[in-house]
Amino acid sequence: MHAVVLTLAAAAAVLCSLPLLSPLFRGPGWAGTAVAVVVVMALAGAVLRAVPRAAPLAPPVQALAAVVALSALATPQDALLGLVPTGGAVERAAEMFAQGRAEIDASPPPIGATPAMALIVAVGAALVALVADLFTVVARTPALVGLPVAAFASVPLAVDDSGVGAGAFALAAGGYVGLMAVDGLLRGGRGAAGAPAAAGGPSRAAGAVWHTVAGAGAAAGALVLALVVPLAVPGLADGRVHRLADPARFGEEVVTTQHPLVSLRRDLASRSDSVVLEYTTAEDSPAYLRTYALDTFDGTDWTMAPLRTGDGARVGGELPRPPGLSTALSPREVDTRVRLEQAPEEAGFLPLPYPARGVDIGGEWYADPESLMVYSTEDQDVGSRYTVTSLAPPDPAEVAERGAGPRVDGRFTDVPGGVDPRVAELAASETEGADGPLAQAVALQEWFTAQNRFTYSLDPPEVPEGDDPLASFLFEDRVGYCEQFAAAMAVMARTLDIPARVAVGYTSGRQVGGDRWEVRESDAHAWPELYFEGVGWLRFEPTPSSGNGQGSATVPGYATPEALDGPEEPGAAPSPDRPEDEAPDPDSPEETQEPEDEEEPQAGGADEPEEPQGGAGPPEWAGTAAAAAGAGAGVLALLLLPAAARTVVRRSRVARAGGASAPAEAAAAAWREVRALAVDLGLHWTPAESPRAAARRLAGECGLSEADGEALWRLALAEEAARYAPAPAAAPPGALVADLRRAGAAIRRSSGRGTRVRAVLLPRSLVDLGAARGGPKAAATA
Repeated sequence: MHAVVLTLAAAAAVLCSLPLLSPLFRGPGWAGTAVAVVVVMALAGAVLRAVPRAAPLAPPVQALAAVVALSALATPQDALLGLVPTGGAVERAAEMFAQGRAEIDASPPPIGATPAMALIVAVGAALVALVADLFTVVARTPALVGLPVAAFASVPLAVDDSGVGAGAFALAAGGYVGLMAVDGLLRGGRGAAGAPAAAGGPSRAAGAVWHTVAGAGAAAGALVLALVVPLAVPGLADGRVHRLADPARFGEEVVTTQHPLVSLRRDLASRSDSVVLEYTTAEDSPAYLRTYALDTFDGTDWTMAPLRTGDGARVGGELPRPPGLSTALSPREVDTRVRLEQAPEEAGFLPLPYPARGVDIGGEWYADPESLMVYSTEDQDVGSRYTVTSLAPPDPAEVAERGAGPRVDGRFTDVPGGVDPRVAELAASETEGADGPLAQAVALQEWFTAQNRFTYSLDPPEVPEGDDPLASFLFEDRVGYCEQFAAAMAVMARTLDIPARVAVGYTSGRQVGGDRWEVRESDAHAWPELYFEGVGWLRFEPTPSSGNGQGSATVPGYATPEALDGPEEPGAAPSPDRPEDEAPDPDSPEETQEPEDEEEPQAGGADEPEEPQGGAGPPEWAGTAAAAAGAGAGVLALLLLPAAARTVVRRSRVARAGGASAPAEAAAAAWREVRALAVDLGLHWTPAESPRAAARRLAGECGLSEADGEALWRLALAEEAARYAPAPAAAPPGALVADLRRAGAAIRRSSGRGTRVRAVLLPRSLVDLGAARGGPKAAATA
């Protein structure tokens, strides 16, 4: 029975190591399939090894059990009797792997816990469990189980600066030590030559104790050394790899929120471009929504100084007065009502217009008096809405009149000695002749946005080990996104003795109707904030806007060259923000955007989110999976043909809907895709219905929200205009594609999981000719 016990112990060690992967995912659901598969494999192995003659069959049967379990859990609708994998189940699994690979390539961690990611984790766990079982039971070398188990730790350490949690590491270490203890206990019952010791004799008990203590003690000692030695050896405890994830401390509590710049990169690279928040305001040009203020620069990275609840003001309505704002000024107040897509569920920071003067929100929140960041130290059940009262931007004349003689902590002008001296020389050269700090700041901003000087890209070149990232950005590559632009301008401002810090949050977003604005993941942004005595901290915008940069970026009215040339009279209404692509030196699309660069995803863009981009390789264990599946590659290709054909048709229609085709053709292509999706999902569709009637019925049957229903309604109106209007008007660029994606996603969500799986694997629209035909004049088949 030793083999049975070792089988279960090896599986337990693998299960204990699964939480090491938790930093890679958002939300629950990513580990359930993996746990079930490992348990099934362990039970199959234990049952066979309980029968001595069947023990040699355990490894192949465990592999078969894993395949059946994966089929039953991931693709039950396509499996025979819900268990046995069929061609459809294999096809669906292949598509889920492709989807998961695209998500891994496109999004930095943490990634959403989608069914595709759960399948990938489960396959990886099954492979690790099989290897661990072979090491432990077949080869009787359980110490080697640490190698496959270490893969679970190596993945988050390699791709995510936040590392792994102490609890997850302790659990994994406990599972490994437990396995070694079980093996030692079982070995203790055998003599030196491997023969059984005298039954019940003292030598058996002593041997069991000795082997248990030796095995577990060696494993535990190695773990303790691995944790303690780095604390005594400075080079090993440098923390450079994880510096970006260093949390801000609140007294004795620690905020586990990922570093703002890591979250920023994740949002910008997200293919889903989901809505982060919506807000309403009477302002024509709303302020940015700032979440974090990074005020500490170490020569390489920008981080937040530690925040403590004892230093912060409890938010109960009015916030502390903005630092540096003269009491002689009474800026106009602006009310903003914010609705978050998801309520804050853990310790975090609120996105707010700066400077905020009051926040109406429930729960326990604190405001840092120096930065006016509003944060919590524990879970807050406050719903998803709050109201902010903030101050409108100052007049250019006020900034020019009062913006001199900084009276602020000297750390805001601190530049580490290791910064390349050319940075200060460049700042001085480009601001030579500027009249005052405001003119210097505007000169720096204009230098960054000058034509053909920089290239905006979410995939900047890797900086060689030991090189200065700031110098590489300013003097060599000149390729980057908002993080690099904001950080570089802040450092250059500090070399001119202008206090500066880096803000992280969101741009104003896009106006979606009346006084309502929408902010998406692609609106995530970083920008510099510079301090001017009398008016306080002001934002500037060195990042290019439009198609070659952050598309929703704007330059404040006080930061324009025109404001310096002819400032408004004090007390006049503030100048509205202007898009940076209206500046005298806009970025040139032909010169500054390299074809292979990855642009920020924009709402309504024409790029397909399903299309995997970039050259990132598969997870480390994918090579083994690919080798095991090599023999069936040809069969899988045939099974994937229906899904592949449907994908080609869908993308062709989306391309026509978002391209430069005639308005009638674009609208017809979008509406044909709506019908094809309905047919694939088994929804009722009749040629006798008008587009309006079909849209109204679908919205009711699918329970679409108001916004999703409006998107479907606009598609229907465009189709009717394409059919019957003599000269239908063209929709705004990208509008049809944005509406198609939004309505399509909502319709899919309304269907069950099995229905969605069948729609992908067996798309009925490929054989339903009515879904493929139709045009502006073909009402019956469109």
